[in-house]
Amino acid sequence: MQSLYTTPEAAKLTGIPESTIRTWLTRYPDVFQFDIHVVNDEHKQKLWTEAGIELLQSRRASKNATDDDANLDAPDLLESLLDEDAQRLANEYWRQLPGRTLQRIKQMRDNPTPEQRQIVQTSVRAAINAGTEHLLLPTYQPMLLDGGDETD
Repeated sequence: MQSLYTTPEAAKLTGIPESTIRTWLTRYPDVFQFDIHVVNDEHKQKLWTEAGIELLQSRRASKNATDDDANLDAPDLLESLLDEDAQRLANEYWRQLPGRTLQRIKQMRDNPTPEQRQIVQTSVRAAINAGTEHLLLPTYQPMLLDGGDETD
C-alpha cells in the first residue's frame, strides 16, 4: 500500500503552507483528482497520495502556479513577508534604540519644548530626591552652603 499524508504533513514535505494547499484543492478540483492525488479516509479526512505530493511540488515549482495564485495566496504571501521581516525589524529597532534615545535626550536637554522642559525638571527632581533619600542616614543633617540651618 502506498503512503498517505495529511495536509499538514503534505505542507511540511512540499514547503507549501497548509492554507495554500487547501485553497488549491478547493479552487482547482479538476487539477487535484480524488482517488489519484487525494483520498478520503473512513473519517472523511483528506489524505494526499504520493502522486498528490508530486503534483503539489510541481505546482509549487511552476511559474504559472505562482502567477495564477498570486491573488489567491495574498494572505499567505503577507504572512510569509511578515514572518521574514519581523525579526529583522525587531533587531534593527533594538540596534537603533540606544542611539535614538540618546539623541532625543540631548535634544530635550539642549532645545526642549515647554512640555519636555517640564518632564525633564520633574524627572531630575525625582531622581535627586530618590538618590538623596536613599543615601542619607537618619542622623545626618546636611549643612547649607550659607552655613544656616536647613528648613523644609
